[in-house]
Amino acid sequence: MIHTGRRTLAVSLAAAALLLIAPTAKAADRFAVISIANETNANITVSYHWGDGQRKTHFFRPGAKHWFSWKYPRPDYDRSPDFFISFDADTTSQRYGEDKRLHGYRAPEENYDLGNKYAFRYNGPSKRYIEIYDTR
Repeated sequence: MIHTGRRTLAVSLAAAALLLIAPTAKAADRFAVISIANETNANITVSYHWGDGQRKTHFFRPGAKHWFSWKYPRPDYDRSPDFFISFDADTTSQRYGEDKRLHGYRAPEENYDLGNKYAFRYNGPSKRYIEIYDTR
């Protein structure tokens, strides 16, 4: 009886060890994803494009979050173009254009939580200017 209990325990421990060292399957990365949150009280319109791609616009309301993605030509592709974004950083009627280059994270799907996170925040106590910050 004692031998059977020890044998059962040994088999159980061996099975548990195999589960711990067995490789786990990982979803293929199919996208580069950038996630941006507007943490200001300002409406922000951005102009953006991936690499040499077509320029597009997006409007951020205060508190809004949005992801931008670039689809890889094949799963687990290891290169993606830079993401260029332009916005007016001055919250007054004056214009102060900012141009930034952002970098995406590889992700298996298009999802805000999987992207490289950035946030629009006020730059300075007067809250006149807005900047985009990498929040990772």
